[in-house]
Amino acid sequence: MYADEIKKILSKNLSLQEIYVFVDQDHYKIIVVDQIFVDKSKLEQHKMVYAPITKYIVDNKIHSISIYSFNPQEWKICRKYYIK
Repeated sequence: MYADEIKKILSKNLSLQEIYVFVDQDHYKIIVVDQIFVDKSKLEQHKMVYAPITKYIVDNKIHSISIYSFNPQEWKICRKYYIK
């Protein structure tokens, strides 16, 4: 599965300010940023991101995944560590 496909699925299902998807062979790194993550635990945030792509994980189209979710305030501080 291509990074653009995952980005499109997430964009369609979640109204996010920023979405980044990086692929290194079979490992996917997903970074999402939005105000909807304020006052939500990381577990709640990740469940929100997993929901639209779960069927692709079950079908083995997505094998290994890392999700990094941030609200805009967190992203201002952390961006430099994730986007180079």
